[in-house]
Amino acid sequence: EERDVVGSFDLPNVHVNITAVVERQKKTDRNVLGLLPPVEGTENPEYVMVGAHYDHIGHGEIDSLARKGEEGHVHNGADDNASGVSTVLELAASLAKARKENPQNFRRGVIFALWSGEELGFLGSSYFAEHPTVSLKNAIAYINYDMVGRLRENTLIIEGIGSSNTWGRLIEKNNITAGFNLKLLHDPYLPTDVTAFYPKEIPIVHFFTGVHEDYNRPTDDAETLNYEGMSRIAQFSKSLILDLLKNP
Repeated sequence: EERDVVGSFDLPNVHVNITAVVERQKKTDRNVLGLLPPVEGTENPEYVMVGAHYDHIGHGEIDSLARKGEEGHVHNGADDNASGVSTVLELAASLAKARKENPQNFRRGVIFALWSGEELGFLGSSYFAEHPTVSLKNAIAYINYDMVGRLRENTLIIEGIGSSNTWGRLIEKNNITAGFNLKLLHDPYLPTDVTAFYPKEIPIVHFFTGVHEDYNRPTDDAETLNYEGMSRIAQFSKSLILDLLKNP
């Protein structure tokens, strides 16, 4: 069916050949996983999963928003997603210390995960979801951190709370001490690693401090981060996770 398009014109007796070439590149990368086991003697143990992606876009080969003069520069990804990775590492250290001091509170274990390939389409987390190291039937929640380094006006965005009717109560309870201006969003279908786990019927929640002008640009550097804000988010998360661990 022929259709007229504004500004179009016919090219009579002109033949055009178009050739497309797809170059397939195959590379290997790794997820990084850590386990904090539940208290000894726990039968059929359950787990809370805590994760963030550690990959970014290199010199801007994927979805770069570099402006004129920034092309080809290293995209360090301080907020996207070194902020999430450092939050997971802080939680791993802090919860390991808490378990050593009060092992009876760890009725569930914690799986810490740093995913690769998120920028290419959640490749690392999706692989784990299909080849888990523990049965996903025993994973009672997945908590994700992607871009949590730019807390502004004390506003913390928590997405995906519609994946479980318990999230709202737990979050509001733990925010009494944390004191954030919470923006709670219900939709669990999000453009980050939670997408690998919600279809597996795992309740998910995603921490986020919002987009900014340095997103996917070489200017997303360490000096732009709100470190005090990140520390508060980690402390708030620790309190939330401890509630999940001791209430099987």
